[in-house]
Parts: sequence; structure tokens; C-alpha cells
Amino acid sequence: MKLLPAITAVAITVASFSALAASPITAQEAQSGTYQSLGMVSVSAPSTVPGSMKDALNQIASDKGASHYRVVGAGTPGDSSLNRANVELYK
Repeated sequence: MKLLPAITAVAITVASFSALAASPITAQEAQSGTYQSLGMVSVSAPSTVPGSMKDALNQIASDKGASHYRVVGAGTPGDSSLNRANVELYK
């Protein structure tokens, strides 16, 4: 009986996190005038942790009030311990 509130809380947390996640857009969509640019940011995340880049990007986008992003460049420099990306944020 006490398990139901915990399951409900987890479901609400997951649903609200998904609603806050930024969505990618294409270069054509970015140039359409539909979205307002909030500027460029660089994102780094460990290459050994699956999903860490997307998590880092969503955190930065949320902090800046962005709902969309466009990846301008991405790579794994040097020792391959970090993934890096330059993205433009939009709202």
C-alpha cells in the first residue's frame, strides 16, 4: 500500500523531466525565423557514461530557458575521455 505513492512520485518526476528536455532542430528550421537564438554554448560530458551528453545539454538548455538546440559541431578530442559539442540554443 505504501509503495503506490512512491511509484506515483517516480512517474511524475520522469514525466516532468521529459517535458523539460530540449528538442533538436535542423539548420533549415533554425534559419526559418520560427525560433529565437539564445546564443552558442559548449557542452562536455564523459564519453564512458551513456546519455551523459544529452543530460548535460538538457541541463544547460533548461538553465538558459531554451526549448530547442542545434548541434553546430561535435567531437572527441585528444584522449577520448570527453565528448564535446558546440550547440546553438533556441526558444
